[in-house]
Amino acid sequence: MRTSQASQQTSPTRFVESPAMESVLAVVVLLCCCVVETQTESEVDGLLRELTARVEKLESEYNGKPKVAFSASLMVNDEHYHLGPFDKNTTVVYKKVTTNIGEAYNPDTGVFTAPVRGAYYFTFTCNVGNSGKANAALLKNDVKMAAVYETANPKSGIYHGGANGVTLDLVEGDKVYVVLWSGSSMFDNSRISMFSGYLLFPIDNK
Repeated sequence: MRTSQASQQTSPTRFVESPAMESVLAVVVLLCCCVVETQTESEVDGLLRELTARVEKLESEYNGKPKVAFSASLMVNDEHYHLGPFDKNTTVVYKKVTTNIGEAYNPDTGVFTAPVRGAYYFTFTCNVGNSGKANAALLKNDVKMAAVYETANPKSGIYHGGANGVTLDLVEGDKVYVVLWSGSSMFDNSRISMFSGYLLFPIDNK
């Protein structure tokens, strides 16, 4: 059958192995099966070239998307860790990095710096330390975006914790970090006080 011969003559294209690319390829195969019985050889060749170009464009866009994700905890060693209380608001430095794809999080300062404009999602957890209260907030360029407040009785040996999350539209260079308010303290054990974030998708500056 001439159409199958034309298909065999089309040069192979190497695609990214991802769920998105697999879905696109499945659509391509279905479309080809639908038209193969009714189209001429030249029409099928043209369709294959057009579909191949579209898939290659998607592949290029997928490969060009920046990868940004991080998670870090207060605990440096496998020991109980207490932070605070302080007499002034203090940036929380999560030094124990679990993941830092894209290197946008700085474990020396506790600050995440957006590498590209996009929608980002952040979460942070805060367990009450020795002061009996934990009042902390996630800030974007010194502006509070989300907060947690928890209290507990340290003498009871039971530590309460809070968590919050927020999606932010960031431009390149925006700073995101967690601040512990004065008089508050945090506790970590087995990574129960963490700061995480990742890029949901980039946003075109146009």
